[in-house]
Amino acid sequence: MAAVDGACQVLIDSGVRSGADLAAARALGASAAMIGRPYLYGLMAGGEQGVERAIEVLGAEYTRTLQLLGARTTDELTA
Repeated sequence: MAAVDGACQVLIDSGVRSGADLAAARALGASAAMIGRPYLYGLMAGGEQGVERAIEVLGAEYTRTLQLLGARTTDELTA
């Protein structure tokens, strides 16, 4: 984030396996994160329903991580 100094959005595209990873990326300033493997694991395990479930799990983990950090919203996350 320091390298771009707010000149563009930053996306993380590697290593995201859990909602906690998503929270860490957002806390460090990423605008969004790609979720390739969780998506593909869900797809392989259960097709469209598997993908939906994988996204539900990531969302639940993200929410739990925010709660554990004492943050009520994403905007409250900081490095």
